[in-house]
Amino acid sequence: IRAAADEAVVLGCNVVGHLAAGLVEAQRTGDDTSGRVWERTRRMGVNSLAFRLAQHRRFFTLDADCIASTPQTDWQKNRQFLDLVARSGTALFVSIDPATRSDAVDADLSTALRLALDGGAPRGVEPLDWLHTTTPARWRCGEEEHTYDWYGPAGADPYDLTDAEPTAGVRDPIPTR
Repeated sequence: IRAAADEAVVLGCNVVGHLAAGLVEAQRTGDDTSGRVWERTRRMGVNSLAFRLAQHRRFFTLDADCIASTPQTDWQKNRQFLDLVARSGTALFVSIDPATRSDAVDADLSTALRLALDGGAPRGVEPLDWLHTTTPARWRCGEEEHTYDWYGPAGADPYDLTDAEPTAGVRDPIPTR
């Protein structure tokens, strides 16, 4: 693929990281984020960024997956993920449902895209509480420290087999057979 791509940029996806080094310019390092259920984005996107960040610019440009703006997801959560990815200097991909566009969403996107195109925060980002939580909330971004609120009022949803419906507050999210 690398030889056939000539000068095209190759984005690896579902490739074992160290085997992709030198063969792809960017690598999707986690499972898919969601435009329907924020919890999946927290688990897959934020955590992919936090726990695979050491590979960024060493093996390839890291891609923690898309930041979505959809009617089904809370923009206040997604805008935090957008901010962190932009500050990180990693690949920034967005998926915007036109129905969700507003002056505020457009302003957030503009700020994030400019920051990302400038290479992110000087010295990048680093999760600070990664040894003590399943999803780092405290991050060093350049010379500043930022705290993100990744959880909804009910906390983290139980991990279930689907992302079709939010499961916060459900007593038994695993279907019985």
